Amino acid sequence: MWMGVDDLRIEWNGGVRIEYKDAKVVLDSKRSSIEDSVFFVSHGHFDHSAAFRIKNAKKYSSKETLEIVSNFFSIKNSFSLSLKEKTTIGEVEVIPHNSGHVLGSFEYEVRAPEGIILYTGDFNTEKTKTMKPAEPVQCDVLIVEATFGSPSFVFPKVDEIGEDMAEWAGRVLKRGRIPLFRADPLGNAQEIICIFNECDIPVIAHPRVALMNMVYERHGFRLRYIDEQSSEAEEIKRHGGFIYVAPKNIKISDAGFEDALVSGWALWSRRRGFPLSDHADFHRIIRFVEECDPKIVLTCHGGRFNETLARYIEQKMHIKAYPIDLIPTKFRKEKP
Repeated sequence: MWMGVDDLRIEWNGGVRIEYKDAKVVLDSKRSSIEDSVFFVSHGHFDHSAAFRIKNAKKYSSKETLEIVSNFFSIKNSFSLSLKEKTTIGEVEVIPHNSGHVLGSFEYEVRAPEGIILYTGDFNTEKTKTMKPAEPVQCDVLIVEATFGSPSFVFPKVDEIGEDMAEWAGRVLKRGRIPLFRADPLGNAQEIICIFNECDIPVIAHPRVALMNMVYERHGFRLRYIDEQSSEAEEIKRHGGFIYVAPKNIKISDAGFEDALVSGWALWSRRRGFPLSDHADFHRIIRFVEECDPKIVLTCHGGRFNETLARYIEQKMHIKAYPIDLIPTKFRKEKP
């Protein structure tokens, strides 16, 4: 049983805000300022790392995330965390775990005397070419992303998608054209490079992709690619026989390319695409919920799928669930 009290409170306030007595923890804030709070950033994608714009606030993330965002933001008053390293704020402990999403991505376990909260951030439960699976954590409240929180999202295995991508690229190359893969510069782009490194097909990377590649390489990843801005790239372009990896929305005027979207959203796209995703699909989300065994599930980051996922969890799994921005959540454990 859970009973409403004022001691431990969870709410959506431009990010996930958790309060226990004097401790105020904000996870992946999208707001420019929330007074007297300590901020934790799950990973380096722009829609989760806006807290780095808050100059005077104390901010925590992985070392890798700090390196990624330092290309775009000032990282003053920012501190790096290692996996399982505890940060104590009042009577609350914050512990990072691997989320399996992109380089340096964390989920956060928040421990208070009244219970344990797990915030997944963006997460992936499958092993990929660059990431280990997200780590389930037994908790009382699970705050889970719902990006693909609809039963219509079921992704094939990574190796199957890689084979499909390689086959398509081979056909395009035989026609004398260049396969162009459009993806997030952080995450999916590096997965694509690994796939084609295994095929031994040369890869040219857009400068924004190459920038992220360099961070991966500093952390021990071996990626074989040619930066588009290099003289070597100009030589390879003259002869062809390569693939090109670029950001999703970049404009490319060269008529010699055939492009494909690389994203979980490719399942819904009318254009050529491959559903390689650094997020968990619907069934993997459900399995993760089972493994965490929460008493309450709060859904977030899914737009209309927040409600879809919550309704499924409540009706099929018989766990109390609702979108995090619906109402503030106040709770404590029932005493034995």
